[in-house]
Amino acid sequence: MRRKSSARKSAVGSGRMISVVEEDVPCENSTAELTDFNSDTSNRSGSRNDSLVNSDADKSGSFSTKSRGSIMSSSSSMRSYSGGSTDRIKLAHSETVRHASVENLTMNKLRFTSLKLHGRKKETEMLRASFDRFVSNQANTQSARNEGDNTLNTSKRQSLARRGSQMTRKSGSKKIADLFPEFSNTNSSEVVFISGESGTGKTALAESIKGVVGRNHGLYISGKFDLQNLREPYSGIISLFRELCGEILQLRRTNRDRYQEMRNSIVSEVGNEILLLINVIPVLEEVIENPFIPDVVADHGNKEAKERLKYAFLQFFRVISRYFDHFVIVLDDLQWTDALSIELLNGIIGDIDIRIMFIGIYRSNEVDEAHYLSKTIRDMHAAKIRGDFEVTEISVGNLDKEICEEILMELLSVDPSAATNRLADICYKRTVGNAFHLLAFLAMLEEEELLKFNLGLFKWTWNCEQIEERTAATSNVVELILAKIFKQSEEMKNLLQLVSCLGDSFDRDIVLCAFPKMRDDNACDPVELQNEVDELISLAIRESFLETKGDSRYCWVHDSIQAAASQQLGEAEMNAYKFKLGKVLFQSLEEREVESNLFEIVNLLTSAEECPEADRVTLLNLCLKAAKKATEFSCFDSCINYAEKGISLLPPDKWSQERETSLGLFSLIVEAYFSNANIDKMKLYGDEVLNEPTLTELEKVRVHSCNISLVGGIMNKSREALNMSIAVLRKLGCKFPRNKLLQARLALSSLAATKLPTKKDVADLPPMTDPIRKACMDIMVNAATYSHHCNNVFAFIMITARMVRWTMQHGVDVYSAPAFAIFGIVKNASSYKNGAQYADRGFQLLDLCADGKRTESRVTYISWFMVYPFSTPIHSTLNHLLRGYKVGMEIGDTESAMWNVSMYICSSIVAGKALKPLAVDCITYIEQMKQLDQDYILHQTLPFAQGVLNMLGDAEDPLLLSGSAMVEEEYLLMIESSDARVMSFLHLQIFKSFICNFFGDFEQGAKLALERGDEYEKKNGSPLAMVDFLHQGISLYTMARRTKEKRYIKAAKKVKKKVAQWVKKGNINAVHYVPFLEAEEAALEGRSDSATKFYSKAITLAARSGFQQNAALASERFAEYLLLDLKENDKAAQYFQDSIKYYSGWGSDYKAEMLKKKYEHLWLDEIPLDITTKEEDEEG
Repeated sequence: MRRKSSARKSAVGSGRMISVVEEDVPCENSTAELTDFNSDTSNRSGSRNDSLVNSDADKSGSFSTKSRGSIMSSSSSMRSYSGGSTDRIKLAHSETVRHASVENLTMNKLRFTSLKLHGRKKETEMLRASFDRFVSNQANTQSARNEGDNTLNTSKRQSLARRGSQMTRKSGSKKIADLFPEFSNTNSSEVVFISGESGTGKTALAESIKGVVGRNHGLYISGKFDLQNLREPYSGIISLFRELCGEILQLRRTNRDRYQEMRNSIVSEVGNEILLLINVIPVLEEVIENPFIPDVVADHGNKEAKERLKYAFLQFFRVISRYFDHFVIVLDDLQWTDALSIELLNGIIGDIDIRIMFIGIYRSNEVDEAHYLSKTIRDMHAAKIRGDFEVTEISVGNLDKEICEEILMELLSVDPSAATNRLADICYKRTVGNAFHLLAFLAMLEEEELLKFNLGLFKWTWNCEQIEERTAATSNVVELILAKIFKQSEEMKNLLQLVSCLGDSFDRDIVLCAFPKMRDDNACDPVELQNEVDELISLAIRESFLETKGDSRYCWVHDSIQAAASQQLGEAEMNAYKFKLGKVLFQSLEEREVESNLFEIVNLLTSAEECPEADRVTLLNLCLKAAKKATEFSCFDSCINYAEKGISLLPPDKWSQERETSLGLFSLIVEAYFSNANIDKMKLYGDEVLNEPTLTELEKVRVHSCNISLVGGIMNKSREALNMSIAVLRKLGCKFPRNKLLQARLALSSLAATKLPTKKDVADLPPMTDPIRKACMDIMVNAATYSHHCNNVFAFIMITARMVRWTMQHGVDVYSAPAFAIFGIVKNASSYKNGAQYADRGFQLLDLCADGKRTESRVTYISWFMVYPFSTPIHSTLNHLLRGYKVGMEIGDTESAMWNVSMYICSSIVAGKALKPLAVDCITYIEQMKQLDQDYILHQTLPFAQGVLNMLGDAEDPLLLSGSAMVEEEYLLMIESSDARVMSFLHLQIFKSFICNFFGDFEQGAKLALERGDEYEKKNGSPLAMVDFLHQGISLYTMARRTKEKRYIKAAKKVKKKVAQWVKKGNINAVHYVPFLEAEEAALEGRSDSATKFYSKAITLAARSGFQQNAALASERFAEYLLLDLKENDKAAQYFQDSIKYYSGWGSDYKAEMLKKKYEHLWLDEIPLDITTKEEDEEG
């Protein structure tokens, strides 16, 4: 074959850089004729204007001598092309072809970029159906939102619809949707998983809906995980965010007003946490335009750091999802994802305020049943059954031979024939129908001129025998690509080798920085360098090695190409090359760029088998920095990898030569292994620190803290953890007695010695600076918690008193505010006013402490649940507890956040909040506790929730706490092994007493009261103790009236006395309890006038104070007394009607209907619409 010399000219066509060819007329023994070209070409190709190449001929009038076939791109090669008209090409002979314009030369190259999806009809229909359902469900959700309801806000209605069917229940109980039919709506999230082996066209299938997403004014963004960056946390999420930021920046250019609105929302709603996102996604700083210096909350624990970052990601997505009608996110190569990314994805998909369609792509042959992605998919199918969102799985396999032939016919624009059938057979045997391998194989055939376009005959020609002979040794696609790479220029091979080390995508600036130094060319001209790199990248795009990802960012067309590029050198040579590249990047990049690319740089530097001694200290410090950064992301596996590498670089006498670095690495790895619950490894490294005689006790504190948390948190041994804390504090010079008698003596003396400081005294306090005292404060705050859990009251008092006094003597620490709030609980025992004042000082200290927000959520639930409700209307505490929840979620203190909502639910029940909205809150927050693994809090909260649901008719038997939130028998088994066993069981008993009184089983209520006594108040002096004593008193007095037994009478009077003491001390929330219990006692003693007086007073006080539930119960109790004891049927009927109105106002239509059916024979007239006037008249 003769070739004409030519210069290759390139241009952009269909998003690709390709070349065109002119050749002499070839002679082959097998040809494919173009059928009725003039009339049929446009029909075959649809609109192929996107495949036309605009280029000028070279000086000799000829074009490039070689056609470069395009290897299938994961982003465009199997993409459907759009329809339209094409100018018909009428050529008489080959001479005309030689002088034709390039626009007319569409048939002389394999046009992979305009290739449709073949053999994927079923899969495409499934994906499109998922998207259509997503669009439809969003429209339904929007419609429901527009209709609105004054009772519940949108997010609560959505939450109810999504969570309503999630809890297990006994058969026969009502479904949540039946209880709240007015708030049901269609879920709007959609989840699709596409699986298949590498090269089967999974990504192309996902991209088949990209066009329709755009036409529906939606946003389609994608990211992928990278095999080379497995140790980089959130790598796929970060790549997704980069593309998302690029879309926002594009919006800035096209719609400035819309961009500004979005930008302002991001800044205001992500708030202080935006710095965390900028830290991992530097381009976000350009998105928000102005430098953002937030009020940083530093020095968080591992768990808090993870939750803060997760909160920031979720807030960002919540904002973005509001600005696009249909938000579709795609994550590729999920087989290489990390556990943190999976957790974040679950949060994004399950968030009621984020409406997305998520498409996850993974290699099925690399994900087994044990892979955490498999568990995630199983969990999502369970969520689908519960009704959270729709889940679709699509499996993509290899193409069969017939489909391979279809692809050939489209590429060659021919009809079926024996020749195409034989070629298809060869292609199928060589590629097994793998889509990417097939197109790569065809591109190789074209490049090797085994498949050529004859411009003279205007047909594609090939020789099957020649193809079989010359491709028989090809075993896989990587070999094909590697062969193609070896044919490139040295500069191109160098470029591909370099960028293969940078992951699945890279920035042009990184290449400009490293490229000359990797070839030891330090004196190159910057302009020439830029031109050279840009030329090479453009050529790599034309050759279909790379493709554009965004402004100055590029990615590999397929993982197989990256794999081939990285195999140009042997393993040892490649590892040395990576080390050199890591060193070049570290030395060349600015400090901020090094920080942004820290993981990539350390990964490159740790590739080498051995580190040169000259670079050892540098790499050692970089490993420490990488381990710290991984810990900030709560990526503990990565932290362990970096820390272990760093430890391996330490010298034998590390504790003398590298003391600070060694301590940092060992402390980090102990904390990481503790977080991963690898106790043996944690102890291995921890013991080396604790046994090192040259280290001070202060330097060992982080290891001590892990050991204490292990015993108190994981092993649930609070008493042992308390003793360990006291032992460590003694080593630090903060001495507490171990003996309980001495603890009691110290507690009493500390209580007497601790005086309430004035506001001015607190305002003048400096920060605490002594590192030993700060470490002691950290240990003491947890020790106080352990003492509370094991009911060691004296240890609780002596520790919190010490923290309060140290604050006043040595300055403000981050744990000073919680200490004052906790001490407020202690002071409540003697004076509610004094307790509230200590809580006030706690909030004042929050404002004084630079890190105050870190403990704000904790101070909030302690103060607004354990202190203030005894001197403040409990209704006023609810919004504060919700704020505590919000702050806790913002700063990553999810434990305190969940305590806030648990206590919010409890306080709402005490306050008589409307039941239906409260039920939605219960369902929402219980599910969140499960998602956050807050079992300790969950177990204590479940009885609250089921008690509420029982009042709404959720349970088959209203006297059993078995329904949508829990099943009583299962609950008892569940808490048996829980550290919250004691408190959970008490909560169960209290709410069984609660429903016993409302549903008339006073005997069981009295039995529970005698069993429990004042145990709950002694263990937990919260507002729930008020509910406990009220319902104990009602049950006991009722049984005393029925049986006249002294045990009931004695216990009932003891309860009444306790309630009276509360009121005398200033408890305004229990004021109506006193006349209620006085009425019950008067009824017991036959004092009807007094009973009538006190019942009426109790009803009026309860109703006016907002306690509708107690007004309803008091009205019912009075009506029963009038009916059964005084035989005053008419008056009884009136109070039954009042009770029904109160129950309905509270939201318990179920209980109201029960009363109507039971006593409807007592009245004929309608229930009065307004009973307020009657109450006022009675009081007057």
